[in-house]
Amino acid sequence: MPQKIKIIQKKSTEKHLSPLQIQKYVWLAGHAMTLALGLLFSVTYLLQCLIFFKYRSWKWLFLRMNRSYSFFSGHRWYHAILRWTPALLYRLALIGTFMSLGVTSYQNSRGLHPQWFEMLSAENFQYLLISVFWFFTGASVFKIAPLMLLSYMHLTNWKQEIDGMKDEDEVTKKYAPVLNILAISEMLVAVSLALDAILLKSSSSGVVLVVYLGIYWLRINFSPYVQITMLRLLSKLDKKVPPKYHDQWEIIKKFIYSKIQDHEKRKTAIKKTA
Repeated sequence: MPQKIKIIQKKSTEKHLSPLQIQKYVWLAGHAMTLALGLLFSVTYLLQCLIFFKYRSWKWLFLRMNRSYSFFSGHRWYHAILRWTPALLYRLALIGTFMSLGVTSYQNSRGLHPQWFEMLSAENFQYLLISVFWFFTGASVFKIAPLMLLSYMHLTNWKQEIDGMKDEDEVTKKYAPVLNILAISEMLVAVSLALDAILLKSSSSGVVLVVYLGIYWLRINFSPYVQITMLRLLSKLDKKVPPKYHDQWEIIKKFIYSKIQDHEKRKTAIKKTA
């Protein structure tokens, strides 16, 4: 009588990462890339600013730039790599932003079908729009700075975010100074783009400014810390506003204050339905 052969399947000892774990690592890696590579790019940007007199003519009050100038002027292959390094660091930092914000957007919308209004009103999606737009425009430390600050906050609080924040208000209070700097840095982006447009830095400077202002309008409407910072700034400038423009100035302040109130109402409504 033939013997029966038992086939014993060995259990695999390899540990497979779950989709949630993969998303967690991608999220962490993305923020780390944005912060680390953004800092390296900032160093190269600072060095470039320190030697501005070499590629800007004093005859034009340093407003005219010699685009053919390069710190690494050699023709060898590694000279080309060194010339492209700042731009590469800048775009890799933005790719890190795509990774981290992409994971967050996916998790927030998973199983849902958000409308365009809901997506555009979400701060995470707004930053994702900005980072995608920056990827196709010129590199600047002003552009990358808000994203670096955002990554810094997430990385220093990553354990709580992954485990699920129990008290979001407490975290907001903890990072209030950073959020204030973040809001100011976003304003500085608008100022730098406006100067680029005025000085005709490139043929697309005006378009870049208009597109950014469109996205920044979303920030004013839906970002509470941008609203609070802007309201504080406007309040400090009250005494410098001419009396004939006082009414218009108050209308602007009331508009921003109404947006803060709208945010608080939405927040209260969400807590009631939670």
